Formats: sequence, structure tokens, C-alpha cells
Amino acid sequence: MSRKIIPYPCDYKNTTSVRRARRGGNVLVLILCILIALLLGAGAYFATSDHYRALKNMEASYENALDNLKRGILPPEEQHKPADSEAQPAVTPASTEAPAIEPAPTEAPVTTPAPTEEPTATPMPTIEAPDIIVPVVTPAPSPDPQYRERMAQPFDAEALASLPDIIDACSPGVVGILNYQPSRFSLELQPTYSGTGFIITADGYIVTNQHVIEDARKLTVVLHTGEEFEATLIGSDVMSDVAVLKIEKEDLHPLPIGDSESIRVGEFVLAIGNPISTNELYGSVTFGIISAKARQINIDGFQNEFLQTDAAINPGNSGGPLINMKGEVIGVTNAKYFTAGVDENGNTLHSEGIGFALPMNNVMTIVDSLIQNGAVPRPGIGIMIGTRTPAAALQQNKPAGVYVDSVTEGGPADVAGMKVGDILKALDGVEMTQDEMIEHIRAKKIGDQITFTVLRGEETLEIVITVGDLNQMH
Repeated sequence: MSRKIIPYPCDYKNTTSVRRARRGGNVLVLILCILIALLLGAGAYFATSDHYRALKNMEASYENALDNLKRGILPPEEQHKPADSEAQPAVTPASTEAPAIEPAPTEAPVTTPAPTEEPTATPMPTIEAPDIIVPVVTPAPSPDPQYRERMAQPFDAEALASLPDIIDACSPGVVGILNYQPSRFSLELQPTYSGTGFIITADGYIVTNQHVIEDARKLTVVLHTGEEFEATLIGSDVMSDVAVLKIEKEDLHPLPIGDSESIRVGEFVLAIGNPISTNELYGSVTFGIISAKARQINIDGFQNEFLQTDAAINPGNSGGPLINMKGEVIGVTNAKYFTAGVDENGNTLHSEGIGFALPMNNVMTIVDSLIQNGAVPRPGIGIMIGTRTPAAALQQNKPAGVYVDSVTEGGPADVAGMKVGDILKALDGVEMTQDEMIEHIRAKKIGDQITFTVLRGEETLEIVITVGDLNQMH
């Protein structure tokens, strides 16, 4: 059988059919290249167009937000720091000051006491740039010892026969608060965070949360009528998360303050505020009961006492009033639990109806101090302490007991001669645990003296320390 000889591939170039095939292939490649170029060009056009439209939409949204503010509608709030309000649990930064006594982080587990805050009533510096001066929040020029005399009297009980009556009576006393900060791309101030507050005097004192006004370069208050006023920061307290603002307007609608100590578990309460998308949900009302009293909750390192409620609290509600059935404010809404944990598959389990409010009796103590002094005096001596268990002491070859982990330079303890590593055997002649020492110091007044019995190596010392103000310790 003869074999058919197949010529070299290059021999095909001399045939007409092959030339047509190659020409057809070249045309197809050319068409594909043109299509690819068109697709790339179209993609670039649409991407540029979308970006342009996005910028236009952002500009339109901002202009719309400004229009809404004039009508009493607040802009959407970012979910903050786990604080905003509301996460936070919510929202506040750690203080840089040394607390009176605080457990060391690396030793045996102990109850963590609250650190202290810097006095936030100190004016922030004005930021200057070409053709622009950024306004700043400034404290009130002088204390107001008579403000209590101008606080609201209780509502007429007969006039509040139903929930709608209570809401009608209280809603005009609830305000929106806008926190203005420079934008990311310029020094122009824009509303960055929003929250809630409530009026306590007819001449413009307003209570809210500290984390609502945190880092503000300008604060404005929006009344239920839609009127907007620039606010002055009277003072704020990081540890308790309370702040007081003042606007220059008379004949406002203050809310009466109730007795949070007399509230009972199971009593009905209302929360009024500006949650989430405050463009649409301004002045929202939620209803629930008091679930528990005197909950000791640690949020961002600060231990405070809270009322627990199942009235819905969301980001934006922070600083708003929790109101009883007499129309009195018995708490300041502050935080909620968003999650209850995770299941066996790692999925988040969401919590429901676990919100917290600062009891009004505690809040008013802070408010009084802020209005009178611009800050809250915090007794302390400027040390951090920890507890070393016998097992840890054996492992580390160090003495067991409550020990000094750090000493604030220039603080009362430093001036008196206390050293890192000292073992605190007793305070004022009484042996105490770490928590008892913390409470003992907190119960003192600034200027009081405490005698510490200290073990340093093999030597036992008596060190007398004068209690100072933690706001002055840096």
C-alpha cells in the first residue's frame, strides 16, 4: 500500500485555500481586537461616569442634609465606636490619666476599676488655615449656682391620662444634637455624628451623653420645631458619660426630673430619641419596662450603674430621656447589647430588648458639678495596682498580695515616695482586698490623707498620701 505524502506546512502557503483561511483569520483577529478596545473604552467611560455621578450624588445628599437640618431633621448617624451610643455597648475613648487605683493587666484576674478622664471642659484650640477658621466648642464663661431653681416642676398628673398625653407633653423637650468635625478631605466642618439630648431648664441647659459630643469642633442643637442653635459645651465627664450643653434661647420646654431610686422593676417607661436614619425617624418613641435596677456594667473600661430596660434603644438614641408614666426623666439612654454570643457554627446570636440607661439621680450629681465647676472632681492618688495570688507569687518569685504596678509621675503617691513593686498591706490600719482599697480611696475627699502600710523588700513602711484630683494628674 502506498503512503500519501503530506507536504511540509510551509508548502500550504502556496495554495489558494490556505491563503483565504489565513486572510479570514486575520480579519477575525482584527474584529476581536476592535471589540476588546470598544469594551475597554466603554468600561472606562462608565467607570468615569459612575464616579462623576457619585460625586454629584454626594454633593446633592449634603445639600439635602443641610435643607433637612433647617426643617428639624437630622442626618444619618454612623455606627460608632462601639458607642455610639449605642453599641456599644457604645461609645467613649480611654482616658490617659492614671486612676486612683487600677488593677494591673498582666496579673491574676481582678475587677477592673474605671480609669479617669481628662477634664473635657478645657477649651480646644482654634484651627486656622488659609481663608478658614474652624470654630471650636468652648465652655461656659461662668458657673450657674441658681440653675436648679429654674428646673421644671412635675407635670399635672391629671393631664397625663394616657401614653399619647405623656408623649405630647415630653416630645418638645427632646432635641437632636449634631457633632460637627472637619471632613477627611478639607477643614470644612460637616455633621459627623448625631445623637439626642433633653432640655432641663427653660433658658437652655441640655443634658446628653459625653460620647455624643466627643471630639466636636462645633455642636448644634435642633429643636422639635426645626430651629437650630449653636451650642456651648458647659462640661463633660468621660467616666460617667455625661455632658451638659447650653443654647441661647428662652422659653424652652424643659422636662421634669424624676427619682430614679424609687423606680421599680416592671414599671412602664418610654424612650424618645433620634435613632439610625434620623432623616426619617426623628423623635421616635419606644415603649417598655424597667427590667432591672443598679446593673453594674463596664463599658470601655468605665464601670457605671445602669437601669436596664427592654424599650428599644438604637444608635442615635444616646443621650435621650427614659421617661416614667408621670412624664419625668428617670434615666439617660446610653447603650444596648447588640449580640448575645455565637452559636456552635460561629454565627452571631443577636440580643433583643437589653438596653441601658444611666439613673437620673446619679446623672444629676454629675450635672450639678459640670454646671458649677466645668468638671467632676475625682479623688485619687495616682497609682495602678494588681493582686498577685500565692500561686502566681511562687511562680514569679515575688511576694503575694496587692502590689503597686505603676505610679503617676508627679502624683500624690509619687510625691509621698511610693514605688512600683510595693506591697500594700493595709490602708489606715485596716487590711483590705484590692476592690476594698479602691472603694476606700474613692470615698475620700480631695485633700484627705490616707496612711498606707507598705512592704518593700524586707522593710515595712508607713506612707502618708494626700488625696488629689485625678483630673490634674497626667
